[in-house]
Amino acid sequence: MRIELIMTVLAGVAGGLAGTLWAGSVSSALLARRPELSAAGWHPDTAWRVLHTAALYGLCGAAAGLLFWLGWGLVALTHWPWFVVGASYGLLLWFAAAFPALLLLALRLPTLRAAGVVMAIEALVAAVSVGLLCAFVWHRAA
Repeated sequence: MRIELIMTVLAGVAGGLAGTLWAGSVSSALLARRPELSAAGWHPDTAWRVLHTAALYGLCGAAAGLLFWLGWGLVALTHWPWFVVGASYGLLLWFAAAFPALLLLALRLPTLRAAGVVMAIEALVAAVSVGLLCAFVWHRAA
């Protein structure tokens, strides 16, 4: 197996885990302040839920890393610095996957709008982290 593939997938996992860090330190604190979420049945994070979040973000980050590798590191953007390529990839991931789902949820369930915004920012942090780390590894291997 090529070293670029392994390193890019591992970078995706690490970037996904940045989403877990954000979720545990920022998102959970913001969501705990929303009384309408408590009324809707929201519970604070437990260690078990954080572990599931880490596994999910890590798995999704690995998939995004594989997608970055399969796309040859956004080969069309050869004249841009690695961090611009990485941020662009992260934004593309976010706009293609997380943003539509969270926006539609917020539009259909007005009581969850605040949670949708917090979760959208959390997903954005994770996606851009994945993009930056994948682009950095790709740049280092080139």
